[in-house]
Amino acid sequence: MESGEDMFETKDTVFASGRILTQEMLNLLYDWPRQTMVQLSCHGLAEGVLCGMEYEAASDDLFIQPGILWQQGEFWFLRQKLSLKELCRERCQEGQRYFLQLLPETKAIQGNVTTRLMEMRVEEAKGKEDFGSFCYHAGMVPSLPSSWEEVIESLHNIFYLNLSQLPWAAPEKATFHPLIFSCLAQALEKKSRRSALESAMLVQLYEKGTLTMKTLRLYTGDSCGVSREDLLKHIDQALQREDEVAPRTVTTPEAPQKTKRISNQRGMI
Repeated sequence: MESGEDMFETKDTVFASGRILTQEMLNLLYDWPRQTMVQLSCHGLAEGVLCGMEYEAASDDLFIQPGILWQQGEFWFLRQKLSLKELCRERCQEGQRYFLQLLPETKAIQGNVTTRLMEMRVEEAKGKEDFGSFCYHAGMVPSLPSSWEEVIESLHNIFYLNLSQLPWAAPEKATFHPLIFSCLAQALEKKSRRSALESAMLVQLYEKGTLTMKTLRLYTGDSCGVSREDLLKHIDQALQREDEVAPRTVTTPEAPQKTKRISNQRGMI
């Protein structure tokens, strides 16, 4: 299988006695120390997308930009953007729900270099984790959520792209895609009265672009057993709540009272 636009890939150098090192092998060896350092820094992260993988809506298509996937302690590189329209071509049927998934890896050895590939496909059956789900309708690609209201709408409206299951590498447990957090930041900005936690969350979103699952569960008061879709619904409920802290009352200063001067002379009893 040849490397294509819908492939994630990773490469390893294969050493054999009497073989000559090729330019590609040397390049891989040159990158190895840098890759090892990055792997060590990512050691505590849950599996998922490490960076990239932005979703870009076009007039009649939806593109997934290049990115890096952190999986099984290794980096998988998507080097070219994917067209959802091309992935659906000659494969999708009207009214059917589909899931963007990665197929199990395949291997190819050429010139003492092993290339492992994982193909992105649209599948009818839901897998362990997916990179978006949608309903194929009239040859149209799904709409991309652009607000928090549309993120919640995408959970039950299959004509939106549902990104709730897309894992994003984060400490402890994979979190949501930054697109969802971008919409959450907009909703927090619009809120007239934010709690201290909501203000701290907004600052974190400005700086990092994501929040951890621990922060989200603290915000909603959920236990760890709540599903990712239910957690988004509970976040929406928390957003509708007003700050429980009573508003500060503004008081106007009272006019000073005039007091009668006390005489030093003692009066008669």
